[in-house]
Amino acid sequence: MRASFVALLAACRALLFAGAGLCLAAAGPTQPQSVSGPCHVKDFFIVSLGTSDTEMTIDNDGQACRLTLFNPDLQAFQTAALITSQPSHGQATARLTDANFMAEITYTPQPGYAGDDRFAATIEPNDKAVIVSVTVRPGMPPR
Repeated sequence: MRASFVALLAACRALLFAGAGLCLAAAGPTQPQSVSGPCHVKDFFIVSLGTSDTEMTIDNDGQACRLTLFNPDLQAFQTAALITSQPSHGQATARLTDANFMAEITYTPQPGYAGDDRFAATIEPNDKAVIVSVTVRPGMPPR
């Protein structure tokens, strides 16, 4: 993990040297730390001064997709995990877990829905935002 973070910072410095202007540094390990349910979530880094984007694909079989995010600010406890923009075709929730070092985000699509959706979550402190673009595929409900 440390080697990949050092490589990312080196790439950021190279962009700044080349005149790219602003380079937002990623913080901490690759996210999400875990995923459960009938879904897949694309890996991403939490950006320390901005918004991170990721993609979720979920089969709509009545089950939720759960992902956990690790607090990249190891010196600080997370104080809140909030859904700041609700999805249009489902429900998203966020909560703190593991002594406030992890945040759990859950998304459940509306029954029978298939298509695109999107929601945003923020982890406090320092307004670490994640925008999740969701593709909901038709699925068979569990028996």
